[in-house]
Amino acid sequence: MSEQRRLSLKVLKEFHKAGVLKDLVLIGSWCHYFYRAYFNDAPEIPLVRTLDLDFLIPKRQLAKTKADVPEVLAGLGFEPLRQYPSGLVKYGHPDLEVEFLVPERGRGEDRPVRIDALGINAQALRFLGILGDHTMEVRHEGLPIRLPEPAAYVLHKFIVARRRARPEKEERDLLAAKELGEFLLGDAVQRVKLREIFTDLPLKWRRKVLDSVKSESKPLYDCLTNPF
Repeated sequence: MSEQRRLSLKVLKEFHKAGVLKDLVLIGSWCHYFYRAYFNDAPEIPLVRTLDLDFLIPKRQLAKTKADVPEVLAGLGFEPLRQYPSGLVKYGHPDLEVEFLVPERGRGEDRPVRIDALGINAQALRFLGILGDHTMEVRHEGLPIRLPEPAAYVLHKFIVARRRARPEKEERDLLAAKELGEFLLGDAVQRVKLREIFTDLPLKWRRKVLDSVKSESKPLYDCLTNPF
């Protein structure tokens, strides 16, 4: 087991002990590890884990369990990393970095959002509602871990990839979305979910998805535009 994976599981276990794991949705590339396990270790699902362990608080009012999250992370060797001038605080370890996110509201928020119940602040980003509105729970080593539905994860990746400042990150996101998305097409239930979640998106978001999908995957494009 790699040190990254070992430490990631320790973070999840300690959050569970503190009673806050149920209020969080694990997002980002670490989802691939759990998706692969959920689909019986399917090799078609790429493992693209990074140093970032990202947690979404889908609805700010749901973080009701009081816990000193910075103290929990400090017990695992994480140190607060304050970004200036924004004031956002992430938590760094030589093997991993933990960050908390919330869906952006209205026209945007240029300051971190304080989550008093957890003793943290979180970064507000656009399009995260897709992930928070469509979640699933998996069990791993006795832990109940909330993840975005794989279909929602794929659609979100296709939206945000084009917004990446670095071309290598855009390319990585598009490839991950393509490979996972095309795998989902082979599952009748997941294929329906792809179409249903896509249809529920605002029109502008659907256009962003199709703009990305069209050049990356004809099977996915056909599914989203001609489902039957």
